[in-house]
Amino acid sequence: MGSTMRLAFIVTVLAAPLHAQSIDSIFAGFNSQTPGCAVAAVDGARTVVAKGFGMASLEHDLPITPVSAFYAASVSKQFTAFAVALLAREGKLSLDDDVRKWLPEVPNFGKTITVRHLIHHTSGLRDYFGLLGMTGWPGDGPVTERQFLDLVSRQKALNFEPGARHLYSNTGYVLLSILVKRVSGQSLREYAEANIFKPLGMTNSQFRDDHTMLIRNRALAYSSPRPGEWRLNVPGFDVVGDGGLYTTVEDLARWARNFDERIVGDSATAAQILTGGQLNGGIAIPYAFGLARTSYGGLPTIEHGGAYGGYRAHLMRFPDQHFTVVLLCNSSSANAASLSQRVARVLLAGRLPAPLQAAPMASVTAERARLTRAQLDPLAGAYWSAQSEQLRRFEARDTMLALTGGMVLVASSQHQFRSASGVTYTFTSRGNRATQVEEILPSGERILYVRMPAATTDAAILARYAGDYYSDEIAHTWRIEPNNGKLQLKLRGAGDITLEPVFADAFQSPAGILRFQRASDGRVTGFIVGAGRVTGFRFTRSGS
Repeated sequence: MGSTMRLAFIVTVLAAPLHAQSIDSIFAGFNSQTPGCAVAAVDGARTVVAKGFGMASLEHDLPITPVSAFYAASVSKQFTAFAVALLAREGKLSLDDDVRKWLPEVPNFGKTITVRHLIHHTSGLRDYFGLLGMTGWPGDGPVTERQFLDLVSRQKALNFEPGARHLYSNTGYVLLSILVKRVSGQSLREYAEANIFKPLGMTNSQFRDDHTMLIRNRALAYSSPRPGEWRLNVPGFDVVGDGGLYTTVEDLARWARNFDERIVGDSATAAQILTGGQLNGGIAIPYAFGLARTSYGGLPTIEHGGAYGGYRAHLMRFPDQHFTVVLLCNSSSANAASLSQRVARVLLAGRLPAPLQAAPMASVTAERARLTRAQLDPLAGAYWSAQSEQLRRFEARDTMLALTGGMVLVASSQHQFRSASGVTYTFTSRGNRATQVEEILPSGERILYVRMPAATTDAAILARYAGDYYSDEIAHTWRIEPNNGKLQLKLRGAGDITLEPVFADAFQSPAGILRFQRASDGRVTGFIVGAGRVTGFRFTRSGS
């Protein structure tokens, strides 16, 4: 059968023909030689679009259809949280329970972590992917529940006090899946099947808690190391809750209708799963039960994305319009969120008071201040936040300031800049040079970064860092060695990794920023890794 015939998949398009053509054009880059996406759109009680583009299996020449099953990555979280909400409504647990009531493997950190903290990503628990990455674990490697719990039980510290911050943690959602099993007596796979998927008719959805399970109509996932070349990139671990759901766009369309029809869950549960969490002191956050309250084009939205291996997923709901777009892709280069937005713009056109569009940059560029290189140079440099253990590096580019390796910033004054995503940077100077910068996120969270002294890396200095460094929290040793004027990390399973200096005693690694620690006599005694979702992680130098 020729490729033209092979691409004539099962398609449901109830939208106007012009809309159908526009949707086809959005996915025009996916064809019989590439992986691709399945898309569905729900308008009220109707699925108005369900369509596939590209191939589910490049090896077997199988096209993507609306019933192709994809790994949904973090889109899975809303089902895990919904299962917990159902158990809470049944009175089998309380969201304010100490998680150690059900999960004694979680260490006693001296502060209570509740089920609610896990749901809203406010627990402070380190993300297990970051921890595994520091062992040299390959991203598609196997992880069992026992290995996961052993890793969690070894941890000696949190990223922050529970409830103090919102920081995404996959660890919390795997723990929730184990909690469901211990509370209900059923695995998350079994509980979700009986209480969510079967009642909604989601017959092609299941949590895969055994990587050897067969998945009917599975779309394999791919990455492209070079143009025109594809490689399999499929997750192989057994833990679920943070991910693990295999589903189809047709099934996700049924789930989307449940927001209005409430076949599963009563009105109180429906309201609860869309209610954002709170930080200590009552500060509201937009993250609810595996779903985030956001906005797009000035309209309220509820959404969540997912990405792992070569899979990409996105669910985007416009609650006031009773309209949802779901997208599942099997290419690591697919931007599922952007594609969902484009589909929404097409199908909601004409029903809105104004054209739906992304947050405009015009309002930002209108404020643009014209600065000279002489004004920008004093701002350039490396800035470190002890609060978030993150680095920001700024560089002057002619008449613009930019984040190193990232986006160009728009100046609203000589000391204040804004990114396209709405993050504001305000510099404070002393003398003729900036000493710190405050980052203000769209959520209102403020993070202070302090300018750090430049790194010096001659041979004598690099030699002082050499040695073996051990962490009993991951039961792993890192070896640091100088090599040809560079510092190298030798990590089993990951090969030799060159560490790039970022400021004095600090180096960039794939795991995050390594900050070497010294005794009072100047001897290097260890280092601390700050890696976004894993902070304050210590390695001790052997023999120190």
